Amino acid sequence: MRSRRSAWAETPASTLWRMAAVCLAWALLTTWYSGNLDRYHDMLENYAWSWPLAWGTHKHPPLFSWVVGIWFSVMPQSDGAYRLLSYANVLVGLWGVRALGRRLGLHALADWGALLLLWSIPYTNMAGKFNANTQLLSLWPWAAALLLASWQERGARGALLSILLGLVAAACVLAKYFSGLLLAGFLVPTLLHPQGRAWLRTPRPYLALLVFGLALLPHLAWLAAHGWPTLEYAMEQGGKGRDWSHLLRFALAPLFYWLPAWLLTCLIWAARHARQTGATLAQTAPRFLVASWRPHGAGDVLFWLAFTPWALALGFGLAAVVELSTPWAIPIGYAFALLWLRNLDRLSPVATADVLMWFRKLWWPLLGVVLVLGAVLIAVRAESGNLRYYRPTRLAAEEILRAWHARHPGQTLQWVGGAWAENAMLSFYVQPRLRTLPGVPDGPQARVYGAAGHWQQNQGLLLCPRGPSAGATVTPCEQEARAWLRARGLPDTEHLLAVQRSGWRFPKPVSFTYAVFDVPPIDASKDRSASAPGPAPS
Repeated sequence: MRSRRSAWAETPASTLWRMAAVCLAWALLTTWYSGNLDRYHDMLENYAWSWPLAWGTHKHPPLFSWVVGIWFSVMPQSDGAYRLLSYANVLVGLWGVRALGRRLGLHALADWGALLLLWSIPYTNMAGKFNANTQLLSLWPWAAALLLASWQERGARGALLSILLGLVAAACVLAKYFSGLLLAGFLVPTLLHPQGRAWLRTPRPYLALLVFGLALLPHLAWLAAHGWPTLEYAMEQGGKGRDWSHLLRFALAPLFYWLPAWLLTCLIWAARHARQTGATLAQTAPRFLVASWRPHGAGDVLFWLAFTPWALALGFGLAAVVELSTPWAIPIGYAFALLWLRNLDRLSPVATADVLMWFRKLWWPLLGVVLVLGAVLIAVRAESGNLRYYRPTRLAAEEILRAWHARHPGQTLQWVGGAWAENAMLSFYVQPRLRTLPGVPDGPQARVYGAAGHWQQNQGLLLCPRGPSAGATVTPCEQEARAWLRARGLPDTEHLLAVQRSGWRFPKPVSFTYAVFDVPPIDASKDRSASAPGPAPS
């Protein structure tokens, strides 16, 4: 006869099916209601960095751009395929949460510790934008799970898991330096728990540390060779003093990012406990809400794994070392649901089986509600003329390249500069692996990518989106492009294109303007200037 706890458990197949179904639904939903990839062109930026693969960029460490490059080496370059990557990343992270729960001995609760995260904001609509923050959704849980695995295993298996711990820890840092707080936080449970202290007296942690350092060496060598641009960008995020509004938002992030999952979990548990004990929901709910976050002793590994990333980040913010950005909180809650479930199960074990039954009952109806709300949002955005929704990025890329080929028949566009990272639209949508540069090709940021000399010998263009055509004015990007071209004796002729979307999803006539400057090879422009000196009129 099965024990009460084993009867609660999901099978691995049913857990994976629930996770995959929700992730696929969100991939489809965000593709349709977003209209484009994202507001700030982060996903286009990722793609611009993905080819050629390098050990650094002028802003971020490179791992998430490697992931994008590998993904699109086998997948079609489309918004839908990109969203699928975003939620495949979520799926990998959720399986890591499940693995962590099992390493913590939660067993039957481990599945729902992962599944409940799909009722939180970071793992659903926010996860749709694949960038440095959301990449950590898949990495942090596995780093924590491998830490415990390295504690628990011996011999060759323990050595292999320690090597994997070092590699995944390095991957966390190569995705975002913010991961240093996660890794620093591992020291707390390691020092407070007897099993962690015993681990420190074995070779395993030092093997993991050696692998971690070796895996980071190529990135450090790249940084040194290129003047430490990524570290400079990271340092720019600090030293600005305390922004109390940002600090407050980050401090409250564990509540408002995970509020739906937390409230639903605690209230269902309190209601089932009240029903079985004869108490009222008003009596039980406050106690369950508070108890869900409590530690159980100083050596509570799960509490410290859940708490330290948030606490350390808040501490650095209070010390004015960094100016906290609320999206940095996206990965910090990977262990939250495991903590709630563990605590509530200890508070009211008699209600656990009943609660998990309700989770199963609510799973598919809640997904249906989300899909209906998504359809409503699509209709609202379409009818309101929402500019982010209507921005015709793919169509603009197609039209810009078509017009360029009409002006230069039989030639190949070799590079694009201008407005970073929206200029990566050409590479992503119409000319894969087109070299994409930030700003002008001999600027300090472009030089990080070895652009010197390349642009002088090849056909290129500078792209400067103006935005909505109504009231569109000359942008700073255009002014910089003209000044740069004139300073080098190159033609500064500006080509304006107006593009708008149409069809049943885009019923409003919202037009966007794009300014383009052709940049000929230096040698070719000198030949032309001999017969027609001076810049062409605008």
